Amino acid sequence: MRITDTIQKNAALYPDKTAIQMGTENISYRELDKNIKKIASFFNKLPFEESQGKAALYLPNGIDFLQSFLGAISAGWIAIPLDLKWKERELNERLEQSQPDLILTTEVLQRRVNHKNATLTLVSAIADSVPFEENKNRVSDKSLFYMGFTSGSTGIPKCFVRSHRSWVKSFVCSKKDFGLTESDTVLVPGPLVHSLFLYAAISTIYLGGTVKLLPKFSAVRTLTEIETDEASVLYTVPTMLAGLTKEMNKPNNMLQLKKIISSGAKWEPGLKGRINRLFPKSELIEFYGASELSFVSFITHRADKQKALSVGRPFHNVELSIRKDGNEVERGEIGTLYVKSEMLFSHYLNRPDANKEVWENGWLTVGDLAKLDEDGDLYIIGRSNNMMISGGQNVYPEEIENVLHSLKGIEEAVVFGIPDPYWGEKVSAAILLNEHEELTTRDIQRICRKHLSIYKVPKHIIFKKKLPYTSSGKIARSKVKEMYGQGVFNS
Repeated sequence: MRITDTIQKNAALYPDKTAIQMGTENISYRELDKNIKKIASFFNKLPFEESQGKAALYLPNGIDFLQSFLGAISAGWIAIPLDLKWKERELNERLEQSQPDLILTTEVLQRRVNHKNATLTLVSAIADSVPFEENKNRVSDKSLFYMGFTSGSTGIPKCFVRSHRSWVKSFVCSKKDFGLTESDTVLVPGPLVHSLFLYAAISTIYLGGTVKLLPKFSAVRTLTEIETDEASVLYTVPTMLAGLTKEMNKPNNMLQLKKIISSGAKWEPGLKGRINRLFPKSELIEFYGASELSFVSFITHRADKQKALSVGRPFHNVELSIRKDGNEVERGEIGTLYVKSEMLFSHYLNRPDANKEVWENGWLTVGDLAKLDEDGDLYIIGRSNNMMISGGQNVYPEEIENVLHSLKGIEEAVVFGIPDPYWGEKVSAAILLNEHEELTTRDIQRICRKHLSIYKVPKHIIFKKKLPYTSSGKIARSKVKEMYGQGVFNS
């Protein structure tokens, strides 16, 4: 099946049901089906260079974004979401990688985007197209439909490509493992250029539910939507959850918010406790995955048996393998995590070197180091390319960050290495304290020594009032190191 195959069926089953809503604007499934066919008709008439057309979407969050995305892929094109927050250099870099045939934008935004090999087209130009029944023989479940970019926290982002089948198989996980149905109203408060939130919206439409969008994330607006508009599911990332807890002073006891689904980073223990207290009636689901891997494992935070640092067990259709030097390790041993499923990405665009690094006989790795315990629960230790060598010892920053996040008073922390003539790399940490906290370097080091080997305890700690983030809501480790090296971060 293709991603758009159920939309016509949904339009026939419940034509007047709201498919997408943002603020006071909404469209029904009947209207969505008609609009997608209109947009597909427009794209079907356009020329393109390679085997499939590529359409870059430089659009604000909203209904037009989702309709344009679905219409383009319905016509057999590959959609490439572009982030409005990217600077000119970042935008041009991604356009150069992806080489779109067309850039779809608005009158307001058109002056900010240009690419010599792409036709610039306004969303308004599609209005006069005539809807058509798309030629389903042109697009199969193996056809490519989506190009995205890795977040770039460890260097220049890579352009990755996915097939229809990889997401359709993921939709099965949303239904079987998360328990989502056509009855759900799903609140998507984040940017649709982020694959988590785009997936949340598209999977909801595929299943026949209602999608609620925000123009941009706002903790206050998100809480208002939950309280007044009866959202049953909330997709989020931990930084957003932290923002929500800051705005709440009492538990939300409304029964309609059945599930909170989070990914992008591990929940630190203090945040999990606050969410448990403030949303006592909601099921809390955290899943581990990656742009290339899709879903890997998930954990429910109200389960009887809690393992604070685990990322849960594999989804029903996922196989795991943990290897060291090419061989499977024993339970409890650390190795490189490999994943096999029908949800894996296709390839990195124009990067045969990178593709060779991650694929091995149908198994895929993104370089995460992991272990499985005796119960089969998965633990992510860190990224191999984040590893520091300090005093001749291998040090993984994520292990230290887990300890820092467990300390009362610390809101955010990122660990990185700085060049040092004695240590090779000096273990350093940038820390954002909770309001009114007064922890000192000595306080933090003393507590860390209780949980970490001495060589892993940060030797240099920087207290900051804000930290840089990637577009996916993670702290940008490489940016922190860069800023420190430039002397703008070491205060």
